Amino acid sequence: MNLQEAKQFVAHFVTGDYTREEYATFLRWLKGATLEELNEIADEHEAQHERWDATGVMPTADWKARLEGKLDHGTVESGVEEAPIMVIGEKRSIGSRLVLSKIWVAAASVVVLLGAGAIWYTQQGSVKPVRSREMPLTAKTAENPRGGVEKKELILADGSKVLLNIASTLKYPEAFAGSERVVELSGEAYFEVKPNPAQPFRVLVKDAEVDVLGTNFNVRAYADEPVCRTTLIDGSVSIESRSDKKKLTPGQQGILTYASTGDIAIVSRVDVGDVMAWKKGYYRFRNEEFQVVARVLSRYYNVEIQCDPNAAVKTLTGLVSRDKGLKENLDQFGSYIKYTINGTKVTVTL
Repeated sequence: MNLQEAKQFVAHFVTGDYTREEYATFLRWLKGATLEELNEIADEHEAQHERWDATGVMPTADWKARLEGKLDHGTVESGVEEAPIMVIGEKRSIGSRLVLSKIWVAAASVVVLLGAGAIWYTQQGSVKPVRSREMPLTAKTAENPRGGVEKKELILADGSKVLLNIASTLKYPEAFAGSERVVELSGEAYFEVKPNPAQPFRVLVKDAEVDVLGTNFNVRAYADEPVCRTTLIDGSVSIESRSDKKKLTPGQQGILTYASTGDIAIVSRVDVGDVMAWKKGYYRFRNEEFQVVARVLSRYYNVEIQCDPNAAVKTLTGLVSRDKGLKENLDQFGSYIKYTINGTKVTVTL
């Protein structure tokens, strides 16, 4: 985690849009932060009070007392780990807003506030996270690693089927309880969801979620790609980001660009055969930049592909097949690129 990511986390915490892993990462980052970084985090933390005040709901006396108790003991129960803090000087009083020195806020109160703030948000019925992205503690993890099998099949507790592509991970509960069925995906997967109107199915991906009742669809949400693509095969799904929500009909694809403001673009008349070709062990590329092809090859053969900038954006058309070797797949682009293979490292130039 870097400084910008740490500041973003503090902002996201106010809306409750964070995971347990992100919280633990922030705590680890905070322990090694410089004084300058702590000051910037303090500024970001202070700015969030404006959003708290805007809700019209301030911390209760009990909440303040619990926070002061945490300050006295010098630790915060984060739900992830005991996070030690540095207490500088004597304990400050807590009024309608925390009035603390900047350094002390950064070194101590930020950590404590994030831990105790979760208590406050839980207590206040009118202040709730937008969406909780936290999986149950009993969640299982299925992984199809880089260089793994063509597809890994899973049958979930409700009978829904999932085909997991290479370099993909799915988190899912052993049993679905409550009002919805929630799984979390990193990578690409094809879903055949069993209908259950009383318990909608949700797929959490980076910066978005896919909501369904029962349908067949494909989600491609790799961490190293700039976009998330959801393609509907049959039925109906909706895609929701932080600022947008769109509903798909069969044959449509929703595209969320991670670096955007959250707008979701809809593409009609998608070639479903091309989208689902990965199930048969190949990808068809039509006027795609070579860096897109390189990501697929690196996953297929578990290699590192380094491209010079000009080669990376070279537009190519072709078919990459898992049945062929790495060299044979690269050779089809031989008139456009040059490459060398040294063990698990591939260097590509023009």
